[in-house]
Amino acid sequence: MTKLVLILFFEVQTMLMKKKKYTWLLFFPAVLAVATFSMAFMKSVEETEQTNAIKWMTLQEVEAAQKVSPKPVIVDLYTSWCVWCKKMDESTFSDPGVVQYINQKFYAVKFDAEADVNVQFKGNSYALETVNNRKVHKLAWEWGNVNNRIGYPTLVVLDAKMDKMQTFPGFKDVDAMKSLAQYFGENIYKTKSWQDYLSSGK
Repeated sequence: MTKLVLILFFEVQTMLMKKKKYTWLLFFPAVLAVATFSMAFMKSVEETEQTNAIKWMTLQEVEAAQKVSPKPVIVDLYTSWCVWCKKMDESTFSDPGVVQYINQKFYAVKFDAEADVNVQFKGNSYALETVNNRKVHKLAWEWGNVNNRIGYPTLVVLDAKMDKMQTFPGFKDVDAMKSLAQYFGENIYKTKSWQDYLSSGK
C-alpha cells in the first residue's frame, strides 16, 4: 500500500512538471497527506494482525510484567518432535476466541521441555537433566510431571506470584481450552474444584 502511494506520488509529480513548471508543488500537500494516511492505515492493520496471535513471552518478561500488572500465567510445555503440540498451535492456539481471552486475562509462555539451556527462575537455576531415562528440563519437570511422569503437550497454570496452581497434560481442543482459561481467568478455581467445575457443565 505505501509503495503504491509513493509510486503514484512520483508519477503525478512527473506529469505535472511536464505540464507546467512548479505546478506540482500545489499538489504536494495533498499527496503527502494521502501517503501519511496510508502508512497509518498499514500500521493499524499490522497491529490488528499481531493481536490475532497469542503474545508469547519469556519467563523474564513475565516476571517483569507481574510487577506492573499481576496476572495468572499459562505455560505451554512442548517439544520439537511433539505432533500434538504442533496441532495445538495450528488449531487451539490460533482460535480467535482463545487468543483474545488469553491475551486479555493471562501472560503466556512457551517452554521447550527438552531445551538444553540454563534458566534462572525465582532465584534458582534450572537445566536439562535425565529423569526416568529421559532428557527433560528440570523446570519443565517440576511444573509438568503428574504421578512422576510427563507428556506433551502439557499446560501449566501459575498464579501471579509465579507459583504452580495446576497441571493439565494432553492435547486441548478449543472448547477444552476455553473452559480451562475461564476457570482461572474468572477466578472460579477459588470456590470450585476443577472436577466440580467440569461436572457442573461450567
